[in-house]
Amino acid sequence: MSLNSPLGIFGGTFDPIHMGHIYPIMEAAQQTQISSIALMPNFLPGHKQAAHSSSAHRLAMVKLVCAQYPVFYPEPWEIEQASVSYSVETLISFRQRYPNTPLCFFIGSDSLYSLPTWHRWQELLTLCHFVVCQRQCDVALYQSSPHWPILQQLLSQHQTIEVAELHNKLAGNIYVANTQEINLSSSQIRALLAKGECPSDVLPSAIYQYIEQYKLYQKTTNI
Repeated sequence: MSLNSPLGIFGGTFDPIHMGHIYPIMEAAQQTQISSIALMPNFLPGHKQAAHSSSAHRLAMVKLVCAQYPVFYPEPWEIEQASVSYSVETLISFRQRYPNTPLCFFIGSDSLYSLPTWHRWQELLTLCHFVVCQRQCDVALYQSSPHWPILQQLLSQHQTIEVAELHNKLAGNIYVANTQEINLSSSQIRALLAKGECPSDVLPSAIYQYIEQYKLYQKTTNI
């Protein structure tokens, strides 16, 4: 069976989307030679509280990022489901839509370490590859967790350093990319915006302008 070029998938609440989301994914995409990434805002993530801004606003901000960085395209699938977003269900849908396309699911190393807590996590590597963007982690802390033996086994069975493995198989590998850490979170940005401070250096210009236009994340704003 001849396979298509791999499709990247990067999901998140994106509340708001910021440079800490964008740059590591672009860096990992370059390393893995993946030229198309679905940028997919959650409707309601299974492991977090509800978003502070509406689905419409978060999707609109994602579209602005995609217009600025062509490696991304906006994917509204999870928002359109209007229900809790579970990665396994999203990946089943993508696999049905793209039966001959390797799917590369981009995550941070923190998500890798929490993988055994995900809904139906055992199915995920039958549906996709994982591309892991490294973040600074306390390895000793993770090694002391009850999930560490499972992760060790997963990595021993599935980790690869060969980019070709992501292109020549539909699913089943874990590739750890060498990406620069950006110590930044959406909650930190929301806190700054709520205080009237200007985190324009950590937001794409179009996103900052959008937030200003619609008065998002201000203390009196709840939309």
